[in-house]
Amino acid sequence: MTAEQRPAEAAWDQLLAALEADGGILEQTIHTIRATVPGYEDVPTAALEASVRRNIALSIRTIRAGFEPCHDDVAEADALASERHAQGVPVGSVLAGFRACMSVILHRMLDHAPDHGIPADQVLASSTLLWELGDVFSARAVLLYQDRDVSRALADSTRRAAWIGEAVATQLEPTELARGAALYDVPTAAPLCALAAESRPEADLERQRRLQEWAEQAGLRVLTAVRAGMLVGILIGEPPLSAEPERLTVGLGPAVSLEELPRSFESAATALRAAAAVGQTGVVDLERLSWRAGVHASPEVTALLQERHLQPLVEAGVFGEHVLEAVEAYLHHRMNIPRAAHSIPVHVNTLRYRLQRFQEITGADLGDLDTLIELSWVLAARRGALPRGTHS
Repeated sequence: MTAEQRPAEAAWDQLLAALEADGGILEQTIHTIRATVPGYEDVPTAALEASVRRNIALSIRTIRAGFEPCHDDVAEADALASERHAQGVPVGSVLAGFRACMSVILHRMLDHAPDHGIPADQVLASSTLLWELGDVFSARAVLLYQDRDVSRALADSTRRAAWIGEAVATQLEPTELARGAALYDVPTAAPLCALAAESRPEADLERQRRLQEWAEQAGLRVLTAVRAGMLVGILIGEPPLSAEPERLTVGLGPAVSLEELPRSFESAATALRAAAAVGQTGVVDLERLSWRAGVHASPEVTALLQERHLQPLVEAGVFGEHVLEAVEAYLHHRMNIPRAAHSIPVHVNTLRYRLQRFQEITGADLGDLDTLIELSWVLAARRGALPRGTHS
């Protein structure tokens, strides 16, 4: 150390000691923050004083070090940001408060530097260090806020999903039901519908997005969650029969009060399973499914009808497939032979021949109402057994 360096260091030590002992810095910083920075109204004075003292000590430590601080040098940022985040102070206000403290320290340093014989260029270099400290401090504080905000959002989302699942599928306590309804803006007087859709972990977020888009386009609101391997939800508003969510099958329960949502959900889940059994897609409910709901509920009947009406055609090979195609077209077009023939397409006489052969092969009578009902049942079950994406 040269003889010239020792007096300069001594002068800096004296100046920094004076700044440490200057109670006016604390007082002026607190006054400035209270007067100019929003968001600090509910921060206790004792907590504010403690953080300003930490900031003063950090600033003096940085000047003494004489080099730009790095991320690891400003652990004080975590303590301050964590405390202010818990107090509800916006991150912008936290950064503004820190800058206010730096500004007061800087002005005091500029005021006292001439008294200690410190040259202007050295004061400028230390001023630059303080602003660099502010940048590093701000970056670390912002990161902590982001982490805390993400964690809070995840926690809120988890609580919201849990309440939706419980409200739809279980009998919640009235106070908990009312609390969640108020928190998530679910009406307690207007009718609500429960909904159910198939859950697939890799596609649940995309399916929830489609449900939201469908609801918005129809002027509705929907709250969704995944519960016990199923996508469940609360539909607020009356769904138009013409609106369909994109590439989704949704079971819908009847409109009920908030307290009766589990009953609506039981109906929605049954409708969803019944729709899968007959290959029906879009928005489905038990009313629209009608007798088709029985296909899911009565597998024994389905097996009996398959043996009676389909197995003989399977044994007939390729011709049996053509016969079955004719029968399905005949039923689909309300037993109108010209339209059914056109839809396949075959000549009307070919269609009549195949229908006649069906009766001969199976022993069924296409003029009998019971036969028509049985065929509608077994063909619906057959569609439900086809791979996804092959239904007409």
